Amino acid sequence: MAPKKPPEDDHVSLSMVKELLELQERNFKSFLDTIVESTHKRMDNLIREVQEIKDSLHFTQKETDDTKSTLRDHEHHVKVIETEISQIKVDLQAHQNKADYLENQSRRNNILIDGVPDARDETWSQCEQKVKSLMKEKLKLDPMSIEIERAHRNGRFQDGGRPRSIVAKLLRFKDRDTIVQRAKYLKGSNIYINEDFSEMVRQKRKELIPKMKEARERGDIAYLKFDKLIIHPPREPHRVEIPDRRSTRSDSRHTRQDGNP
Repeated sequence: MAPKKPPEDDHVSLSMVKELLELQERNFKSFLDTIVESTHKRMDNLIREVQEIKDSLHFTQKETDDTKSTLRDHEHHVKVIETEISQIKVDLQAHQNKADYLENQSRRNNILIDGVPDARDETWSQCEQKVKSLMKEKLKLDPMSIEIERAHRNGRFQDGGRPRSIVAKLLRFKDRDTIVQRAKYLKGSNIYINEDFSEMVRQKRKELIPKMKEARERGDIAYLKFDKLIIHPPREPHRVEIPDRRSTRSDSRHTRQDGNP
């Protein structure tokens, strides 16, 4: 039995399917090419953007490095300045100490007298005479044996105010010491005699006074010497043992009975 021929319509259909498949393949390739091209463009853009970011980061890093280097230079400069300032402070303190020492040396023979009646038109000569009268009447010293180089008041006279302090410069330091030691004779007279110090020393002594008072309240011996506070424990009274006379006489009789010398 002879085979049947396929219908003409079926043959056409296969041909059309083939064409359709080829067309679809071309369209798919074209689509893929479009996608690849678009992807490439996007990749190129991304690569360019990344490169720009890298360049920017590199520039920023360079700026950061430059800033760090500048900051290190500034820090070094600041340290140099701080060192110089510290040295200047040390030198300044040394000069202040030297100036204060010289000032106290110049005041070494001075005494400060407070509480002596004051007068508006008081002259230096009258002031000196008041100091000599104080030495003679209150301190029991011979004013002729103590030479006063000069004596004057500090500050301006004020009506109804406290008498101005008297600064008396003595020729000899020993005389100053003698007067200061006899200042205790002025107790209860409202007249006070003190050593003359620079402002720096006076401030230090002022700061030490509360501690000196505390030490004295504890029973310690405390006093100011120049700009230092000296504190000693109280001295114990010296005990003198008195031998028992009866025991001595008994021992003597016993010695004579024994025949020992």
